[in-house]
Amino acid sequence: MIFKGINDQTVEFRITNYQFPEITDCEYDSNWLLIYLKVKSDCGNWETVDPSLLVRDITDIIEWFEKLSNDIETDTDSLVFMEPNLEFDLTKKYAIRKRIRISFDLESRHPNAKDDEEFYVDCEFNNAELKQIASELKKEAELYPERAIKNKKKSFIDVFKNSVNSRAK
Repeated sequence: MIFKGINDQTVEFRITNYQFPEITDCEYDSNWLLIYLKVKSDCGNWETVDPSLLVRDITDIIEWFEKLSNDIETDTDSLVFMEPNLEFDLTKKYAIRKRIRISFDLESRHPNAKDDEEFYVDCEFNNAELKQIASELKKEAELYPERAIKNKKKSFIDVFKNSVNSRAK
C-alpha cells in the first residue's frame, strides 16, 4: 500500500515475508515480519527491507487506523514498537482531516543518515482514506497470521484454571 504524504511525498509499505519463515515455535522469531519501504520524501528517497514489526504490531496499526477513521479516541496518539524503526504519530486533528507523521529510524532511515537527522513523512487523511488504509493493511496481514507456538508450556495459571474447571464439572 502507499501512504500519500503532503507535498507529493509517498511511503510504499509492504509486508514481504516472515523474517524466519522456517521457525514456527518461538514467540518472537516466528512472528517478525520483513517490511519493505520505498520512501520518496523531502528528507530524501530510499528503499529498505527490514524485520521491523511483529504480526501483533500490524494488528495494532490496523486497529489504530480503524479507530481514527471512526473518530474513536485511541489509547495513544503515537504508535511505537519493540524495534524502533517506524513510528506513527497523530500530530493534528482538523475538522475533517487528521495529520499523521510516519517517522523512520535505525534500519528504516535513509542509508546515509546521520545519527542526529530526523526522517519522516507527514500525511493528511480524511476518515474514508483512514478506513482504506486499515482495509489495505488488513488484506496484507491476512497473508501473515500470528503463528502458533508449538509445544508451548502451560503457565501455572493455565494449569490452575484447568484444574479448577475440571473439578467444577
